[in-house]
Amino acid sequence: NPSTRALMQRFKMNDLGHIKYCLGIEFQQDPVTKSVFMSQKKYINDIVRRFGLEEVYTAITPLEPKIKLTVDDESDRVDQVEYQSLVGSLMYAAVSTRPDIMYSMSVLSSFNQCPRVSHLNSAKRVLRYLKGTNDYGLSFEENAKSLQGFIDSDWGSDVDSRRSRTGYVCILAGAAVAWESKRQKTVALSSTEAEYMAMTEAVKEIVYLRQFLGELNVFECAEPTKLMCNNQGAGKLVKNPVFHSKSKHIQMKHHFVRKVYQRNEIEIEYVPTNHMTADILTKSLCSPADKVHCFGLGLRK
Repeated sequence: NPSTRALMQRFKMNDLGHIKYCLGIEFQQDPVTKSVFMSQKKYINDIVRRFGLEEVYTAITPLEPKIKLTVDDESDRVDQVEYQSLVGSLMYAAVSTRPDIMYSMSVLSSFNQCPRVSHLNSAKRVLRYLKGTNDYGLSFEENAKSLQGFIDSDWGSDVDSRRSRTGYVCILAGAAVAWESKRQKTVALSSTEAEYMAMTEAVKEIVYLRQFLGELNVFECAEPTKLMCNNQGAGKLVKNPVFHSKSKHIQMKHHFVRKVYQRNEIEIEYVPTNHMTADILTKSLCSPADKVHCFGLGLRK
């Protein structure tokens, strides 16, 4: 492996062969197709046993579709340590190999300081979903080397603050390599503005990945990276900075996207919502849409 040899020439290290298990993540490599499959079946089963959900039925989606959780929930408070332990355990799966639960965990972690029965039940539903899909994992294919990004936002979706949610995912070799779901720091005045602000986070990650992969000599950075969005207004704000009246109040940092676009490092493309993979990172979906976007994330059995 050229990359391994290059690293061994520069650093003191040993080649232990193909990795099979590390930090709760299982690796399967196919020498013929040169594909890599990453999953956490053992880790998920351990969580299920630890929280006593071996005998409960599974869930078909991480959260109930269109559910709106709030800090003002009137249900009883639950044990904070138990809740934080469950959410933390699920979060590790979310950031490692299961981007399909990233939205759920981002929402549920916001109730760590004052968890209620409804929040705990939702967290347990996520675990029941993982129990039923514990054989899912990220499948990376050798013949799909292009990097592309998907960006979405859910305008004013936070019930308590009316702030919007950012969701993005970067796909390389057919599966997700970077993803995020988080509440925006300021209130957006329109869906276009929310999407434009969300682009900043995705573009920062794309710039980093282009630099990192370029340094590894495994990725050709000559062509711009395609960034898919489903808000045409946001795309126009990037491509045509003369819309002063619509963008003059937006914080300066978000105009970083324009500079990257002008440097020809990204290319903005419109895709309809039903093909927007990042949609799963901004809201709870019904089962058919959830399965479609799981496939788009590169999740396979």
